[in-house]
Amino acid sequence: MDPAVNLLDGGIGMLVRGILLGLGAAVPIGPVNVEIARRTLRHGFSGGFLLGCGACSADVLYAIVTSLSLRPALAITSFRLAAGGIGAALLAFLGVMSLRAAWRQRHQDVTDPAPPAVSGRSHYLVGLLMTLFNPFTIMFWFVAVPGLVGALTDAPGRDLPLLCAGVFSGAFSWVIIFTSLLTFLGRWRRPWWLIAADLLGGGLLLVFAGLTLWETVT
Repeated sequence: MDPAVNLLDGGIGMLVRGILLGLGAAVPIGPVNVEIARRTLRHGFSGGFLLGCGACSADVLYAIVTSLSLRPALAITSFRLAAGGIGAALLAFLGVMSLRAAWRQRHQDVTDPAPPAVSGRSHYLVGLLMTLFNPFTIMFWFVAVPGLVGALTDAPGRDLPLLCAGVFSGAFSWVIIFTSLLTFLGRWRRPWWLIAADLLGGGLLLVFAGLTLWETVT
């Protein structure tokens, strides 16, 4: 068979595997999805979408670093502890702020569910930082993805960028689908939805903060 055909088939197959892997990593509930849902319900499509874009930007950065084979950074204990500590603190902060928002909403006029304005930059930065300092994201990019490439191909230097591009495409597609669905459902939202979203989101973010801290120190 023509080597060019083999290369094309292998490249397309690796890209498809990356897309499926990206969807598999993005779809399950996690701190980013929790915050996307909460912000979409409170601030509309742009809030959740921009936060998701921030998360995808972090994935792109890690994809580039992974492609450059800088995995030895994971072996540095101080690096792992710092990333895990910052990630846990950020999630805990967001969780507390969510619970505070739910508490304040109780004392507001329930006929006026309009939330305070939040800049698009703020949404984006939260998504970026949540993902950059998530130890599970770091392990995914520096351990799971390279390990998968090594098991699927004899040319990881060639195929790793394709897999990373597929992962990003899958994750970004999920952001668009998820925020669009929540925006559509939000047309029928009720004021108490915001309180419920903040309570549930805040509680889950605190749980994820605890899990992140536990994973970091054990």
